[in-house]
Amino acid sequence: MKHTLVLVIAAVLVCAAVGMLCLAGCTRNSTPGSIVDRFANLAEGGEFGTKSGKSGESAVFEFGREVTFNTLVLKESGDNIRKFRVYADDGEEPFYGSDYVEGYHYGSFSAVTASSLRIEIESDGNWKLKGLEAYDISDTAAEDFEIMGYVTAQWAYGGGELEEEWTPNLQAATHLNYISGVYFDSKGGLYFRAADGSDKVYGINDTTAEGVSAREAFSKGLENLRAYTDAKIVVTFLGNINNGTGEEMGTEERHNAAMTGAASDVLTENILAFVGEFGFDGVSFDYEYPSAASSFENFTGYLEKLHTAMDGKFGAGEKLLTAAISEWQLGTASFTPENLDILDRIEVMAYDLFDDHGNHSSFYSACYLLIGQLEEKGFDLGKINLGLPFYSRPENGDTFWGNYFDVAEELGKWDNAFYYNEYTTLEGVTASGNTWFNGRGMIYDKTCYAADCGLGGVMIWHIGTDSTKEGYRLMEVIAEAVQSRA
Repeated sequence: MKHTLVLVIAAVLVCAAVGMLCLAGCTRNSTPGSIVDRFANLAEGGEFGTKSGKSGESAVFEFGREVTFNTLVLKESGDNIRKFRVYADDGEEPFYGSDYVEGYHYGSFSAVTASSLRIEIESDGNWKLKGLEAYDISDTAAEDFEIMGYVTAQWAYGGGELEEEWTPNLQAATHLNYISGVYFDSKGGLYFRAADGSDKVYGINDTTAEGVSAREAFSKGLENLRAYTDAKIVVTFLGNINNGTGEEMGTEERHNAAMTGAASDVLTENILAFVGEFGFDGVSFDYEYPSAASSFENFTGYLEKLHTAMDGKFGAGEKLLTAAISEWQLGTASFTPENLDILDRIEVMAYDLFDDHGNHSSFYSACYLLIGQLEEKGFDLGKINLGLPFYSRPENGDTFWGNYFDVAEELGKWDNAFYYNEYTTLEGVTASGNTWFNGRGMIYDKTCYAADCGLGGVMIWHIGTDSTKEGYRLMEVIAEAVQSRA
């Protein structure tokens, strides 16, 4: 989960596990119609010279002719492959690689011309490939394909100016979501979060907080962002802090109170005034764990009310309304395509999900299966922004979130797993072990697949954990992937 906002870790892991049971039970292994109906499988007519073996051995595929392609599909019989690298003809450097193949793996890269492929494989025991497809894909990214990057107010302020080294990362985004800066109480009142990022809030007109005022830090962070990018910026309103509100309420209780009755009128009026004052391009919510059916109804009902009010004040369609929603809530009685149709974008948090390998955001489960299931449940994929994590989680589910910028130069282009000799959990426990990132290759794969399936964009949590080193920036990888599909 978003590691600066962790409040109910146990609930997250339980619910995510339930969601993943559904994903794990699927046997999907076919390429979507949105791809096969538009692009020829260039591997058709080719054949494997070698398609099975032991760890350290290679599969060989012969196209029977020279072909140019930028996308490769691998299908495995079983689930023994742990890492693979792909070489064109007699090439000595791999042009692609990743970790697990599982039932289906869809990899994308700069165009390659070859008549044969050699696939070096590391595995647990014997492995066997049962299928290979190759495509030359272009023109799948919608003209308005979004790269939505979350930025926290505390990171954007950072005690002063943003460093210029962040310019490429911010400029790669088409949209930014400014989060962790403004909160509401049960009566619809608004508050700024403390400048130091502590879990304390101050009244919206209180400019006398210790040190730099909360309002000043919020404003300065926004000014910093606008100095580096002309991306549209939406603001997230949160309801999960008590300290400073004078209340002792759970997140669900507060949302129910603030989004119904007279309080909902106050909240709406305050949100409209806030958006107008700071010139935001829209409003977002990050309300992830309602449990009662009535709470979902209250939330989606309020979204409709706010959308109508924003159109009335600013003009129809002038302001965006979005929400970050966990994958396990989508398509259930919680959030259906119908009651989320009011949103301009649904930001699917496709991370903090743990598959059988301990990977919290794998390609197979958190991208391929997830998108297929959302389509089957009736969601408009053009409204979906696929969540991409710029952080890691330990494969045992520990409450530790590793920053990509710490390991960017050590993590290989095609690697996603990183071994920490030591890390400290939220509970203060010191541990060690494998953690799973989405490396450069995985981020490129997911972005291309999202475009190829017709999604509205991708969403990043969060830009402040990206690398600023040239050649390692994940934001630039995303931009390159979109351009390759433009």
